[in-house]
This record gives sequence, C-alpha cells and structure tokens, in this order.
Amino acid sequence: MTVPGAESVDTDRLVRDGVRAVSCDAQTLVVVKPAGMATELTTDPKWSSLISKVRQAARDNVRPRLVHRLDRVTRGIVVVTLDAEAAAFYSDQIREGMWDKYYLARIPRPDPDREALHRGVVGKHKAHLKDDGRRSRIVRSGGKPSMLEVLAIEPAPGRPGECHALIRLLTGRLHQIRIMMAGLRLPLIGDDLYSGGRGEMYLEHAALRYVDCATRDLRSAFSRDDPEREDVAPSLLDRLERELRRPITS
Repeated sequence: MTVPGAESVDTDRLVRDGVRAVSCDAQTLVVVKPAGMATELTTDPKWSSLISKVRQAARDNVRPRLVHRLDRVTRGIVVVTLDAEAAAFYSDQIREGMWDKYYLARIPRPDPDREALHRGVVGKHKAHLKDDGRRSRIVRSGGKPSMLEVLAIEPAPGRPGECHALIRLLTGRLHQIRIMMAGLRLPLIGDDLYSGGRGEMYLEHAALRYVDCATRDLRSAFSRDDPEREDVAPSLLDRLERELRRPITS
C-alpha cells in the first residue's frame, strides 16, 4: 500500500522487496528493515541491502543516504534521508544525542528461585566497550563509555523460560545491547557470538522519537500492530507507548 506523501520513493516497490515504509515525505523516509537484511554493504552487486533497495525505488534526482544503521540480525526502524539537508540535520541530532531509541530483545528468564524478575536488571547500566574485529568486548579501561536503560521485563508469550526486555539505548556502539545484556548474564537467546546458546535471536529497534527535518515537529516512529513483530506481552507495549509520551531527556 502506498504511503501518503511518498512522491520521492516508490513504496509499493519497497514492499515487494520486503521493506515496509512507515512514513515518507520529500526529505525523510522511515522504513522497517527485516532481520537478516544488511543495512548497507561495501559491495552490493545483487542490490540486496536496505539502502540499495531504497535507491532502486527512489524517483529520479532523489539521492537516499543513511545516517544510522542496524546490525543484519536486528529488525526495525531505520531513517533514510532523501536530500543533503536532511542528512546533515539528522546527523547533527544523532551527534547531540537527541534521538530516543527503544528496543525489544528476547532474553532468558532470570531464575525466579534466585531473584525477582527485575532485580539487578531493570535500571540504567554503564560499561566501557572496545571493538574487537567484528565483535565487542567489555573492558575495564580504554573503551568507549556506553549506556543503556532496561525499562521493563515481561515473560515472552508462548516461550517458557524466556522474556522480552524493553531497552532504551542511550549510546550507539557496536553490538551494544547484545554485549551489555550478556554482561548482565542475560545474553539474547540464540546470540552465539555472545554466549546466547541455541534458539532464534530476536532484537528489534521498535520505536524512535526524533525531530522531523521538514516540520521541526517531534515525531514517534512506532507501530503497535507491526505484523512482523513476534508476540510480545501487551503490558510491555503499553509501557513503550507511555515512554513515547514523556518529555525527551538525556
């Protein structure tokens, strides 16, 4: 279905390529990247990355650019700029920490015989991270200061022994959520890079708040009824919607 205002990009073509558009105007395209699709590739002869698909769907004289990226294994919200002004505007917002980013991650359920579901996990966490090739490490010194906040944890419907965590990402480092949750002894299910064991990994950039380049209005990119999202407790989505209504703070 064509997104209203999508004169700059053929959003129907994006849907056929597996990419759903959330919103689109002359300067900003917001899409949902599927898990398993690279956001960008150094060489992309098959046009399989997200940005390649957007460029194929763009109208003449439109030059889509990325200002942020998601890991291949992560699904969810990606903002693509459609002109140089928007690219500069959003890059400045990101640099100044003005984007509010929320993620859903599936993790093992903490042992209820040892501790409450939330004890020691819900709250803000800080670590120093260092890139080590294609992975990240927690180090005592010399790494990049990295912060996130675990807002809530609820049992994952239909998945005994597993939960979903709602996470606000406060900095943007390589594999930050994956390595920091592993550091809390709750690695994402199926994340074999960080000792997550067997299973299918689930990490979603579920919501983003940002100031729109064209209107300067505060916008929230979030779909409660995302058809590709795995089953999540309604109370967790309720909490996310409350977060999207609160004033932005650092």
